[in-house]
Amino acid sequence: MRKLITTFAILIAVLVAGMTALVLLVNPNDFKSYMVQQVKKRSGYQLVLNGDLRWHVWPKLSILSGPMSLTAPGAAQPTVTADNMRLDVELLPLLSHQLHISNILITHAVIQAIPESAAQSGLNTPIAPDDPSSLSPTLGHWSLDIARVAITNSLLVWQDPQGEQLNFRNLTLRLHQDETRSGHYHLLTALTRNQQTFSVDLEGQMDASHYPYKLLFSVDRGHYQLQGVSLPEQGIEGDTSFNAEWSPMSSAFALTNFSLHANDSDFSGEANGSLAPTLKLGLTLHSQTANFDQLLLSHTSLSSVPSALPHHESTGGDGVEASHVRTPVVVEKNNRGFIDWLNQSDISSRLTADQATWHGITVNDLVLDAHNVLGVMNLHSLAGKVGGGQFGLQGEVDFRPELTKVQLQTDVQRIPLEIVQPLLQLPSVLRGAISLQGQFTGQGLQGKDIVTQWQGQSSVELLGLDIPRMNVQQMVIDAVTRASNRVNADPKIHPVIPNMQGQFTLSKGQLQLTTLKGENDQVSLNALGNINFAQKNLDITFNLLTRGWKGDPSLIALLANEPIPLRFYGPWSHLQYALSVDRLLKNNFKSRVQQWLKDNEKTKNSSSGQ
Repeated sequence: MRKLITTFAILIAVLVAGMTALVLLVNPNDFKSYMVQQVKKRSGYQLVLNGDLRWHVWPKLSILSGPMSLTAPGAAQPTVTADNMRLDVELLPLLSHQLHISNILITHAVIQAIPESAAQSGLNTPIAPDDPSSLSPTLGHWSLDIARVAITNSLLVWQDPQGEQLNFRNLTLRLHQDETRSGHYHLLTALTRNQQTFSVDLEGQMDASHYPYKLLFSVDRGHYQLQGVSLPEQGIEGDTSFNAEWSPMSSAFALTNFSLHANDSDFSGEANGSLAPTLKLGLTLHSQTANFDQLLLSHTSLSSVPSALPHHESTGGDGVEASHVRTPVVVEKNNRGFIDWLNQSDISSRLTADQATWHGITVNDLVLDAHNVLGVMNLHSLAGKVGGGQFGLQGEVDFRPELTKVQLQTDVQRIPLEIVQPLLQLPSVLRGAISLQGQFTGQGLQGKDIVTQWQGQSSVELLGLDIPRMNVQQMVIDAVTRASNRVNADPKIHPVIPNMQGQFTLSKGQLQLTTLKGENDQVSLNALGNINFAQKNLDITFNLLTRGWKGDPSLIALLANEPIPLRFYGPWSHLQYALSVDRLLKNNFKSRVQQWLKDNEKTKNSSSGQ
């Protein structure tokens, strides 16, 4: 054992002596001009190493430099600047005049991807062919090999095609490549903009054998997080993976096998496009579950609106206290950053989702097919199934003005009113379903904007309509039986509002019912009037013909042929109604007296003629 320990001690002593001799005999500054020439030869970049190079032997044999910079050909500013750089070298290759750099470590660097730091080519400069072999020359009796590059705690300044500079802070990039310029990378960084912070942690494979003509890479493991104002309180985070191809000369890119998880949503598909001169993007995505409430809405996007039921004017009107319902808006006003992005982009997108959530509403079989060109979106299709019904929208949306302009064709079939009313910020006083087929134009995308700033016309169908705590047919029955004891309603009949069809126009916040009528075994009715969404009041009259009476045949015939008007009017929070049954009965009594007098006069004339 003592001999073994002695042997190891001698080996360590020899190794230390060899390293010491190497440090004393080999001057690292002899490599300076060689490295500058190699970088120039291989890439055209100008490497500047200020100050002397020096050895560093622990924990690895390394060469340390002072301030350094790397400048592209013809560029006005350097691409990379740093206060220092460490080159980890392998000992044995040095003995055979080979400089094998196992790792390059640069800390606190500033990397500039701006026009001033980009390579400038002359008008007559030829473009070299894509030949990877031209990127691995030797110079003199030395050869150079770099296996790993690490950049830590650094800053990347990137300028987009529109001229805005973005600062990616806390940048850490580790590259490991082989002789074919293929290898592994690991990237961490964070971007703060408009009080929002986007951080990423990506790891995967890279193929730079054809760079700068083409760069291939994959994200095998990726994690991201987005937090800040105008976002959900918990932020947005998840995992991603994809294969990518980047063409620096044309600023073109393509993503395949794309997979993204965002909170409790998932997306998969592909994308392609280019970054210059303007962002051009083509998206084809599918989602099994897409919760847009967790992706697009901030926690302050809900508001309250009042709801009310009417009271009778003749009783002095006990007002029904307004209830409050939490209701969302369709598009938030503070989402201007996203709209500005649309105004500067050319985006073609097709999104399908098995199930999507929007403002708490579940949409099945969602399809979005749209093409946005610099803020003008051609909406080919926005369709889905909701609450047993379905909807489809087509048209154009112009995001360029402060208030978005829209031109839409709507096809809504049997959508529950319990869903429609909160979306439009209306009192939730109706139950049932609605169908619409119409054309609308206007400004704004908030629920309030739709009912006050849009105009158009549409057919409408109300199905299974119900007004809780108020039934218009029962109100007429009660009024008739109070006014006359000559008829009674059949107790076996339970009044039901019939399905109604009609037309309406919408202009400057006023909805005008041009026609609305329906009929069932119990009642026939039609309605006319208007709803003022801006002032939150209405004036609508229902004319009802009721059936199922027992009693005086003449009065039953009257009720079946003479409509009874039921008028609702006033502000939503204090609705009133008027029901004129007494007038109808008085007019009937007067008509019967007049008819009796006429019949009596005829009888007298007949008697005198004989």
